[in-house]
Amino acid sequence: MDVRKMRSFGWTHVKPELHPRRVLYPMAWGFLPLGFCFMMLMFGSYDGFIPWFGAFSMMLMLIGGLAGVSSRFGTLNASKVGVSLVSICFGVMVWALVSQGTVSGWFGLAYSCASVYLLFKALDFIFKDAGYVFEREWDAKQRLPHESLHDWDIKSARFSQNCMAIKRFDGNTFVQIYGVVRDDRSFLRFDLLGCRSRLEFKEFNFGVEWPDFQLLSPREEE
Repeated sequence: MDVRKMRSFGWTHVKPELHPRRVLYPMAWGFLPLGFCFMMLMFGSYDGFIPWFGAFSMMLMLIGGLAGVSSRFGTLNASKVGVSLVSICFGVMVWALVSQGTVSGWFGLAYSCASVYLLFKALDFIFKDAGYVFEREWDAKQRLPHESLHDWDIKSARFSQNCMAIKRFDGNTFVQIYGVVRDDRSFLRFDLLGCRSRLEFKEFNFGVEWPDFQLLSPREEE
């Protein structure tokens, strides 16, 4: 598939709005209490504060991770994103176990560092995506032509701002269709996540009968 061919069928390329600052600020502050944990463990001082600092660090990392996920629709469908957020959540529980003496502080620190690494890989996956998102105006009363989507998982044929249909190529590469309402107008979006180059985009077989979408466009019906 080529971008020019998408445009020929009435789809317009839309650049997703990413806000990395919302991610960097909480995560940068999250490294500070994690560094305090390391220093207190190394010097053997203020042991009672170590779990609190560790848990607080994981909470800040989680806020940064959620900010990154919210910047792009459907990123939780990527396996590496889901695993990273779950590992950060478990990090808070690990520090609770440290406070009870069930596991050592060094284990909590090592687990936290591993979780943060996974989160960074997930955010790198999100923000380095090529951003192949297309949209076209769509009548909200019109049903999705699901018979024209081959090998897709159809969630809903009715117009919805949630995922209406999704097709996976692997655990971290998938394309989804969902609705968007903007300025009292409804649009259908075609969003590919996990693609980093134009050459890679051309190699995907989306299994879509594009003329069927073109004919159902409200403007062309008029």
